[in-house]
Amino acid sequence: MHVEKYLKRFRPRKEGENIWFSIGKTKLKGVLKEMKSMGVKRISFITGVDTGKDIEVIYHLIHKNKTINVRVSVDKKKPEVETITDIYPGANLFERELAEMLGVKVKGHPNLKNLFLDKDSPKAPYRKS
Repeated sequence: MHVEKYLKRFRPRKEGENIWFSIGKTKLKGVLKEMKSMGVKRISFITGVDTGKDIEVIYHLIHKNKTINVRVSVDKKKPEVETITDIYPGANLFERELAEMLGVKVKGHPNLKNLFLDKDSPKAPYRKS
């Protein structure tokens, strides 16, 4: 199956060469595994945004000449997602930054030590108070 045909089930929004869609965090790993099996081989970045209400985690993947952006909403009271390093090893540093700067627990990550902040720095500095 072609990846764009697969993505139609999520009602994606297209903006030029960008494809955007949202899914529940429990479906994330299954969707990413399926996309990887269809040829989406590279993650370019993971971003996180504190919207005030929740935290949005966006996985940016490259496929041919398109960027596929997968948005997952995470509850601020229990901010956690599963690691995707078993699917995309390149997500390692991005997940560490997500944990450090937004306080999102990345379950199953092999090494969540800080990248940028020392131990006395404020916790999750990108979170809205």
